Amino acid sequence: MNEQEAWTAEFYEDDAGRRPVELWMDSLTLPEYAALRAAILRVLEVRGIELGSTPWLKALGDGLFEFRVRHDAPTIEALYGKTTQAEHSNPSHRQRKILLRLFVHFHGKRVILMLHGYDKGGNDSPRQQNKEIREARRRLTRWRAAEAKRAKPQRRNT
Repeated sequence: MNEQEAWTAEFYEDDAGRRPVELWMDSLTLPEYAALRAAILRVLEVRGIELGSTPWLKALGDGLFEFRVRHDAPTIEALYGKTTQAEHSNPSHRQRKILLRLFVHFHGKRVILMLHGYDKGGNDSPRQQNKEIREARRRLTRWRAAEAKRAKPQRRNT
């Protein structure tokens, strides 16, 4: 693969300045957090939207994508990292199957907006999945409205 400029992952911020994905990440178990962080750093920020042709990323329409994390951190590091296998032997990072979902939007000059996340392993019902996608879409709509408002030139009365 050609060395290209990396993508940059950024947190969606609501009107109150909260970062829902950051709050969600803080609530994850250590192995889940480690897996998600490794996936963001080693896979998502490296390949970005090119992941669309892989099991890692699914297009949901209107610029919304589902980033699928199915491996624990040691596996991700072994497959995509620049470290040795000996560094991945921490058994505390192994637990139940990892099934995390991170809803993202790609924009600008290689920026990934992290909108919403959830643990599909905790509830993998279609109803729950649809609820999580709706929340991600709401946040994307709010973000786009805020971006449009910021881009609109201010008129001065003279």
